[in-house]
Amino acid sequence: MSQPLSMYGAVDLAAAGSASGAASAGGDAVPGPFSVEATAANLQSILETSARVPVVAVFFSARSEESAALAARLESIAVKSAGSFQLAKVDVDAAPEIVQAFRVSRIPAAVALLQGQPLPLFEGAPAEAELGPLIDQLLAAAAQYGITGRLDGAQAPAEPALGERHAAGLAALEARDFAKAEEEFKLALKEEPGNDDLKRGLAQARLMLRVSEVSEPLAAIESANEAPQGDVEAQLAAADVEVAYGRPDAAFTRLIAAVQATAGDERERLRERLLDLFQAVGASDPLVSQARKALASVLF
Repeated sequence: MSQPLSMYGAVDLAAAGSASGAASAGGDAVPGPFSVEATAANLQSILETSARVPVVAVFFSARSEESAALAARLESIAVKSAGSFQLAKVDVDAAPEIVQAFRVSRIPAAVALLQGQPLPLFEGAPAEAELGPLIDQLLAAAAQYGITGRLDGAQAPAEPALGERHAAGLAALEARDFAKAEEEFKLALKEEPGNDDLKRGLAQARLMLRVSEVSEPLAAIESANEAPQGDVEAQLAAADVEVAYGRPDAAFTRLIAAVQATAGDERERLRERLLDLFQAVGASDPLVSQARKALASVLF
């Protein structure tokens, strides 16, 4: 993602006009479902999808009948649109970090994503008759930016059965009991020391445990931006927040610059944190491959 999540208004929907042409123009097939549950773990994937297909993130809670009903109506529109946009459903109770990243202050609300950049669609529940035209405007704006892909509706393949400890670790992550998740993944790794999924789960649990102790996440980023690159504590805290909020590219750039500005034990601490964050994001992520090369060039 090239811009921070707080940068709204990158695209003017009103200026885009009607989307009747954009909606029917089609585009390259893009693998992915029409609707997806958004979590901190898959936020980066959703942002990447928005480079090829418009994404609508709807913020709702089961505690609010109005917001849940709106999410259901948008999901119906997403299915009927046959892949012209993806609906990302954000349960505000299960994913508060996403709510904070997008600075959503009330529900229901919806935010569009184009090329990773967010722009607000609405707060409150629009009349049902307004939803279709609003989506049409979004598709027209997306077409102006060359975002005309169409999802194929494919769901992720079924995962093999997980071990008891692995399943417990994932459940603890979902419940935001990060200390328990860390313990479960540690125990699971004793049974399967070569399991990369368990290693990633452990790294994610440790990351979220650290981030949960940051009282003002966005302020931590601002503080680190103003601090010297050699301020290890500030840079580490900000990098953790950036990865947790779906901006690993910013975190990697930050820490590699800090590695370059430090030496000795401080440099080693930064290097180890980078490796841990690489594990949390996933070795197959292109951003991780790029960052590994950049880190190697700084170290050697």
